[in-house]
Amino acid sequence: MINLTNQLARYLQSEGEGVLGSDMFVDSIPASPDEAIWFNHVGGSAEFKLDSPQSWRKLSLNTRSATSQRAQDRIWSCMNKLLHPNDGVIKVDGQLYTVQITALPAVQDKDAAGRYAMKTVLILRQVDAITEPWLEAISLFTETALGAQWRVYRGFNGTCRPSVSWQCMNEQSASSSRAANQLSKQFVGQIAARTSSEYQLAAQNLLLGLAEHAKLPMAGLGGRWLTVVHAGAALRAGDMSTGLITVTLSGTAAVPQGVFPLIAGVQTATQIEN
Repeated sequence: MINLTNQLARYLQSEGEGVLGSDMFVDSIPASPDEAIWFNHVGGSAEFKLDSPQSWRKLSLNTRSATSQRAQDRIWSCMNKLLHPNDGVIKVDGQLYTVQITALPAVQDKDAAGRYAMKTVLILRQVDAITEPWLEAISLFTETALGAQWRVYRGFNGTCRPSVSWQCMNEQSASSSRAANQLSKQFVGQIAARTSSEYQLAAQNLLLGLAEHAKLPMAGLGGRWLTVVHAGAALRAGDMSTGLITVTLSGTAAVPQGVFPLIAGVQTATQIEN
């Protein structure tokens, strides 16, 4: 089993924030050096009760220093690397991770040696991008509408700004013919901008683009298209730079053939003898 905490520490080491076993530690912290970073596992209730506990960890990130300013500078530097990784997600040994901060850095009591300390609490999650034609269609549209400066996450919430994180939240199916089903899927995108004006512009560009195009192409599926049924956006309460956009798409899917066996005892016309 992968030690997720060590993976996170190794990532910070690769970003120049410390050296494992020298001034960066996991679970236990020695008396020296004065300048140090360490992670502790945090117990308590599980935030993600339906997720495998092997895919996430709740941790505390701690720093200490001989000066208060240095302890603060170091913990905020680490947080910036965790929340805004260069590749959009944290990558270690081919695995992908995101970090969510659940408690801002707080000053702790000085230790026995009179050193200053800071502490923050975070949740580390192992993630995988979802490969699905409809999700890819709305993601590609978003990348085109907003431009290269925006990151688009597929199937999980990213932490970089500016970004849009798309997830499929609802699916419905209705039979349109013996050979095809009419499907509708509702996608919710979390828009995370840097300013309120950047959010407003992004939401407007997405909504106007969806209204103008009305249909989205699905790459690699023989020229099939998805119809935009409905789209809307709303700000998240208390945060003028973050909001949600909801899009409902409709399309057809072929009915699998030969899935259901013939009903026993039913004779076809060719089976009836004269």
